[in-house]
Amino acid sequence: MAARGEVKSAEALGRILQQGRLVKGMTQRELADRLDTDQKYVWALESGKNTIVLERIFQIMRETGVRMYMEIDNVPQEQPGVPLEGGTHG
Repeated sequence: MAARGEVKSAEALGRILQQGRLVKGMTQRELADRLDTDQKYVWALESGKNTIVLERIFQIMRETGVRMYMEIDNVPQEQPGVPLEGGTHG
């Protein structure tokens, strides 16, 4: 089963990134180590911290009608999902 949905904001992006990490059974620190970054960076992304770059990306998407969809593969059915903005699970 996969979880999927439209991503319209930094917060929605953070939620799906967090869910993907949790499905893989990784801590923020483990993911940071694999990405050669620090845990604070992973936390900031998952928390939906809006950076200038992310804000500009989502502004451009809104102005041009571009939509972003993301999907997490192999989500166990018993794991509760975090709803995405305008997204569906299943």
